[in-house]
Amino acid sequence: MGFLAFGTVLVLALIVGFGVQFYEKKPLRYEWLMIALAGAFGAYVASETVVGSTVPLLESIKDWGPEFDGMFVIPAIVGALLLAVVAYFGMRTSDSAQPA
Repeated sequence: MGFLAFGTVLVLALIVGFGVQFYEKKPLRYEWLMIALAGAFGAYVASETVVGSTVPLLESIKDWGPEFDGMFVIPAIVGALLLAVVAYFGMRTSDSAQPA
């Protein structure tokens, strides 16, 4: 993954994080940052390697879809969405969640 693709992932993750922060009626402190970090990490990991890609039958799944500066877009989107949703529900259901 090149610098341009990584920068794009970070910017889009921050935009989505801020969007969730403003969408919620009772936003949590630093929720946007946790969602942005989880989404960026998910996009990076899914674009570079997918769990199960070492299995001979599934080794081409990580190279599926259009490519942008060395980043495979579809696995990156799926990985970012999965981890961002997990982070969102993790923040919302934690016992220590206090509204901002």
